[in-house]
Amino acid sequence: MIARISRQTIVFSLVTVLVAGFVQAQVPSGSTRPIVDERILPATTKGVFLVTDAIELGKRWDATQLGQLMSDPVMKPFGEDLKRQFSERLSRLRERLGLGLDDLKGVPGGGLSIALTQPNPGEAAIGLLVDVTDHHAEAEKLLKKVAANLTSRGGQMSQQKVGKTTIIVFDLPATDERPAARVGYFLSGNLLGASDNLDLMKEVLQRQMGLPHDTGTLAEVPAFVEVMRRCQADAGGIVPQMRWYVEPLGYIEAVRATLPEAERRRNGPSLLDVFEKQGFESIRGIGGHIDLKAGPFELLHRTAFFAPKPYKPAPAPYEKMVPMKIFTFPNGTDFTPQAWVPGDIAAYTSFYWDANAAFANFGSIFDQMVGEGETGVWEDVLDSLHEDPKGPQIGLEKEIVKYLGQRVTVITDYQLPITPKSERLLIAIDLGDAKAVAAGIQKLFQDDPVVRRHEVADCVLWETLEEGQVTAEGEKTVVDLPQFAPEGQEEDDFEEEEAKPLLPNRTVTVAHGQLWIASHRDFLETILKKAKENEPLIDSMDYRVVQAAREELGVDASFLRSFSRTEEEFRPIYELIRQGKMPESETFFGRMLNALSPETKKGQTRTQKIDGKSLPDFQVVRRYLGPAGVFALSEENGWYVTGFMLKK
Repeated sequence: MIARISRQTIVFSLVTVLVAGFVQAQVPSGSTRPIVDERILPATTKGVFLVTDAIELGKRWDATQLGQLMSDPVMKPFGEDLKRQFSERLSRLRERLGLGLDDLKGVPGGGLSIALTQPNPGEAAIGLLVDVTDHHAEAEKLLKKVAANLTSRGGQMSQQKVGKTTIIVFDLPATDERPAARVGYFLSGNLLGASDNLDLMKEVLQRQMGLPHDTGTLAEVPAFVEVMRRCQADAGGIVPQMRWYVEPLGYIEAVRATLPEAERRRNGPSLLDVFEKQGFESIRGIGGHIDLKAGPFELLHRTAFFAPKPYKPAPAPYEKMVPMKIFTFPNGTDFTPQAWVPGDIAAYTSFYWDANAAFANFGSIFDQMVGEGETGVWEDVLDSLHEDPKGPQIGLEKEIVKYLGQRVTVITDYQLPITPKSERLLIAIDLGDAKAVAAGIQKLFQDDPVVRRHEVADCVLWETLEEGQVTAEGEKTVVDLPQFAPEGQEEDDFEEEEAKPLLPNRTVTVAHGQLWIASHRDFLETILKKAKENEPLIDSMDYRVVQAAREELGVDASFLRSFSRTEEEFRPIYELIRQGKMPESETFFGRMLNALSPETKKGQTRTQKIDGKSLPDFQVVRRYLGPAGVFALSEENGWYVTGFMLKK
């Protein structure tokens, strides 16, 4: 996951274009604007997205190269389809409030916010606030549209008063798809509000009008305060164009509360259970700033993770373990790309991670996730590797793990022509004793029936094979491996593809004093051969440009630095969307989409929702995509990440 952290830049950009496209409006100078921020949102807010000024955001987006790309006539059909898909993904917003983001176009006269709150355990409420300064006519038109929509769904309209403001309330009857609900709207001065929780609306109005209220605000939540304080300290006096914040565990719980009961049962509580039982609530808040056309940066994002110590120990019988220590990222000083890193790769990331601390504190997590809560499963696995006469008889910690260094390097690239199997990945971990690890790796794999041994460039490679894979030697493998259904599904109900490991074709070797783990043997062999003849990344001009930009931001000490050529990093995704084959992708991103899709069923491939047939040749697109960088710092109370994209 860390190897893909630079993709935040594009993700944030896509969110930006969609939000900007939906809500652009004209904001007259000198207008008096209502408060649309954390000062009127309740302390029960678990996730929020805040736009400071909708029109300024739209102008900034139009000035970026990505904005220019999306406004190019050749991209219009795709852009419209992307907006439609985004709206459909937010269909629950329309179901709960009677409107979607597309309905807001032309309504904002300034800022806006959309928040997910948790009024009580097991409950969730959505709140939307919009500054409609000088756009009352558009706001009134929207309210009539919403009223007609909710009335057509059987909603019974009534009114309630808060001070001098009238809240229009719609009580919606229960259906087979959803329970009974109550939705409310108000227009108070220049503030338009909507929510599916009447108490939330009343709280907001009381604060907006200066009336007495008994509950706290998001502005008083310590985690929110610390996250925003840290980002603002880095930004100086600059007012961010966008801000966002989530309380991780509360947000997950609130999102689950918005799902229909059938989906809650299908998704299961496993992720939330793991977080709660393993002490991950120590990550109390995550959030940041996003800015467009900020100085030399097309996009600049700042993200803070607030995770103050002390961390909670694991549950019995693992009280000596502290699961949060798997996130031990010491700050380092040497991020110079190794001489073997080719100059033409798509992305390069280097970070410091204490693998020994992670290994020592991993058992409790493994037992809960893999052992389904049964204790001792992790120890049984280690004992089996060491003592089973039919196994490798290796002490994993003593013979391999203890020799792992702290610096990890990840490089990604792709193979032409672009297919669902094109992405290539290599992870390299520094070693304290390369010979000892090489001996341990041989011991671990030499008798494994699904692993093949190869020798390339004085290195011994250990390649794991898949069922039915045809090797370079012409072998067709027959692999009889156990399959495990995801939690909450029966063995007959899950798709066999979902049981595959992240790197099904992985190849392992020891080279250049490091442990190398590659997604594909051909990629590892290519890197080994290029190391003797290729121009290294450190001499690449765009790599140097990104490093200069980092220095301009004042980033010095850090635990992670990442560089990417976005036009190369995202080419496989673009081409697969264009081919209509994104659901078949074996990339990390593609598998994540498939795993998250509720439509993926046994024997079926997820249907691609976005129509890529109208997309132009990638050569048209790549000239809009500049290099990007991400830098992360470990701090006393968490981690701080800065990322950016530069002009092409």
